Amino acid sequence: MLRPIIAVAGLLLIFGAAAGSFFWLSSTGPSDPISRAAAPFGYDLVGWEWRHLANRWLYKVGHLFRDGPSVEQENELVRRYFALAGDVTTLEHNDAAGQADAATLDEKRRKQKEIENKVEDILERRLTKVLEDQGLTTSLPLFSSVRFVFPPVDFEFGRPPTVLAVSPRDQIRLQKAILLRSGLSARDVSSLEEKTAATGVSSVVLDIHAVAFYPSAIPSDTTYEAAVDSMAHEWLHQYFFFHPLGRSYFDSNITRTLNETAANIGGRELGQLLRQRFPLDESQPPASAPSATPQAPKIDFRKEMRDLRAQVDTLLGEGKVDDAEALMNERRNFLAENGYYIRKINQAYFAFNGLYADTPASRSPIGPKMTQLRQLSPSLGEFLRAVSGITSEGGLDRLLAQSQGQTLTPP
Repeated sequence: MLRPIIAVAGLLLIFGAAAGSFFWLSSTGPSDPISRAAAPFGYDLVGWEWRHLANRWLYKVGHLFRDGPSVEQENELVRRYFALAGDVTTLEHNDAAGQADAATLDEKRRKQKEIENKVEDILERRLTKVLEDQGLTTSLPLFSSVRFVFPPVDFEFGRPPTVLAVSPRDQIRLQKAILLRSGLSARDVSSLEEKTAATGVSSVVLDIHAVAFYPSAIPSDTTYEAAVDSMAHEWLHQYFFFHPLGRSYFDSNITRTLNETAANIGGRELGQLLRQRFPLDESQPPASAPSATPQAPKIDFRKEMRDLRAQVDTLLGEGKVDDAEALMNERRNFLAENGYYIRKINQAYFAFNGLYADTPASRSPIGPKMTQLRQLSPSLGEFLRAVSGITSEGGLDRLLAQSQGQTLTPP
């Protein structure tokens, strides 16, 4: 009984954290022309919470004393959900091209929605067990013998927002990020980017794969592997919020990069551990398996993006803004010709994606340092507990210095 009480108590805390944190991603004031341009397309965070927060916990309470499905039945539900997700994605693409059967699309969506709460509950319980395995638990002062995962794992399949990222033109630096509702038309996106760019900045509207609201928002049209990795990544943001790393998230781009990079590294590994501990039935291919063997890539995407970022930084450092923008357009076309389509590559694109320092869009030394620290850590749980206590790149450096033959402790 203690765990449901703790879970419900945590909801109000995390809702306040999410609402406060994402205020940074909203308007900076009525006099700001960028915020005014984005206002008609703003994301309704309160509406998300209203629609999903109570619904998920009412479902949990309603099923608290019911016998759950067997592991085999759970696996079948998970497989079916992501198979339907793949079908819906294909039909939606066909619908955009005017070739879809609307009745079939509606039926697939209905079937997916019917089992959505069950699949969410299955994946939440499975991730919770993996987090317990890694020692990512806490206790209350009067109940020190009872360990539990906090915040409770909670996510919702849905349509995460998009984001308007803004950077100065003469350098790559995330200046502003404003949450927008999903499903904007190409005309709306183009218009907003043009109005924003008219103020003298670089801007781009980007899809966000998932967001650490509470519950987290995970796209319903994703694959099994991507969904598991994303729910782990977003839970880590919520976990970090109750530690120095999370509380310092909005202090600077450095602290955001530390947080996002740790969540990237930890989320991928937690997702892998979940799939290893709870394998789907091997007699059937995973729902997210590709239907055909993909062709070997013709180019090294990561190398191309790293090289491009380095060249752009050099040109901007020399004051050659127009040359840098021409190069990014040229390389975007080259990537598209080789199977990697990115709608727009500019300073804002690199500024937003560069927060993830273990990706090719970043040249930050935080990525290699964080990766090295994980390799030197005795376990994933010890790595995550250690980095949760840092608030600067200097703190990361001190952890690395301590890591040779010593137990990791936050500075």
